[in-house]
Amino acid sequence: MKPGPQYLIRLDDLCPTMLQDRRERFLSILVRHRVSPILAIVPDNQDPDLIRQAPDPRFWERMRSLQASGATIAMHGYRHLCASRGASILGLHDESEFAGVDPSLQQQWIRSGLAILRGQALRPQLFVAPRHGFDRNTLRALAEEGLGVLSDGFASRPFSQHGILWIPQQLWEPVAKEIGLWTICIHTNTAPDGLEKRLENFVSQQAAKVTTFNRVIAEAPDSPLNWREQLTANLANLRARISSARSRISYPSIA
Repeated sequence: MKPGPQYLIRLDDLCPTMLQDRRERFLSILVRHRVSPILAIVPDNQDPDLIRQAPDPRFWERMRSLQASGATIAMHGYRHLCASRGASILGLHDESEFAGVDPSLQQQWIRSGLAILRGQALRPQLFVAPRHGFDRNTLRALAEEGLGVLSDGFASRPFSQHGILWIPQQLWEPVAKEIGLWTICIHTNTAPDGLEKRLENFVSQQAAKVTTFNRVIAEAPDSPLNWREQLTANLANLRARISSARSRISYPSIA
């Protein structure tokens, strides 16, 4: 890792029925500033919350074009149906798509999702779990299916655990940091007012520090966290779990 902070930008919940105009407004910012984002695509969306408009007939063509321009493709679950209440490693939400599901079914979903994306001439390079929900069986299935990189966790650097390389994802809006690798996750369907402007200002001011998935992978240490790093990550995870619980109490419909 280089000294000082580095930032990855990730766009989540990408699927043909997302709000196309909102997606394109955020993408235009990234293209204008030559940012190569991670695009987290739902292979076969069945989640009613992500059905915001009629399917965009050019969605897959748009994803292929962005990939050709340097964007990295991530598989964002399979159908984004979060119906399982199994225990997740990170424990941020009560329900998820993968955690607690039979291991053979998890592997089948991962294999099917990869086939859909590859059938669209996309090259998925990492996995993004809906609602941060996954267990060790998920990680084992990912490794067996050749998708050995995960975008999640609250460390400040990439690390290896359970046979998977974790690229941490800790932010949901632009925040300047002093050191470490930080993935900023943007949900364009539900982004709050003003986030477009904040993102544009951020990538303009931090241009030299915005990195790419390929650079991160090339520089990532193949090692687990040491005990101090693990403690820091656990504390950050605990803070996120408390914040998530408070949100569900205040706004029960928010997951």
